[in-house]
Amino acid sequence: MTDTQDSPAEADEAAAEAVPEPPREGRAAAIVLAVGALASLVGVLASLYSLTGMAEGLDETGVVLLALSLFSPIVITMFAGAVGGVLASRLAAPRRALAAAGSAVVGLAVGATAYGLFSVDASIALALGLILFGSALVGGLFALPRHRVPVVAGLLATVLLLVVMFARGLIESFSVTLFNDPLDQFGTLARTVPFAAGLACGMLAFLLLRRAKSGAKLPGHLIAGAIPGLFWLLSTVVAQIGVETLLAVGLDELAVADVANFALSFQSQYNGAMTALFAGALCSVLAYGFLLPRPAKRS
Repeated sequence: MTDTQDSPAEADEAAAEAVPEPPREGRAAAIVLAVGALASLVGVLASLYSLTGMAEGLDETGVVLLALSLFSPIVITMFAGAVGGVLASRLAAPRRALAAAGSAVVGLAVGATAYGLFSVDASIALALGLILFGSALVGGLFALPRHRVPVVAGLLATVLLLVVMFARGLIESFSVTLFNDPLDQFGTLARTVPFAAGLACGMLAFLLLRRAKSGAKLPGHLIAGAIPGLFWLLSTVVAQIGVETLLAVGLDELAVADVANFALSFQSQYNGAMTALFAGALCSVLAYGFLLPRPAKRS
């Protein structure tokens, strides 16, 4: 009697082929992400070196200044790591392995560049390079989900968040010369900008998902709207670890005023990240519920 049943391996392969591949992001979105990540990396590394680099090595003031400036390169490197993973996974299978490799390549490139810029202080340069390499790997986690369109929409919304962060930095630096009490102005910006930025990112993520016609449901919109805030939150966690590492390598003791300054800075970053995460997710979910056309009722 002949056995006509398929083997378990053949059955699994047939089942995998029967599952349709989730829709992918368009070429325009990939180009925008690639150009945005590359331009941001070049700009932040050049700015970091021009602000903190010293030809004869960093003194104590330079180390503190580098630590205070660490958040921007970390959040941008994390974003670039996610973009590198998404773009690499477009090439071929296995998709997740290529995504991890793409993020690692971005991390190695950024870490090596940072090490070269600050190589006059070998220990600090090595610590900075490893911190940025780890940031890219953390960002690469965003490239691993199978359904990529909500992730790409969230990454494009993160571009908007980075632009808002840059504009906020310019306003804060300008306000020092315009206002008698810049701390009050900073407090106002710290309370209002994250919420407004989260709403804008959530709405942008919703519009991108609607334009892509990916069929994303409520969880997809929730994730897309929350991604910018998640980037901000994870970058703050990595920055706090990185700051402690740099200070341990470059300083014997930190002044009390600097300790208070770092504590205030991280408290502001955590508050802003949670506000942006909540506002972005809420706005995207509400837009999904109220703005999407409902299917016609059958008579």
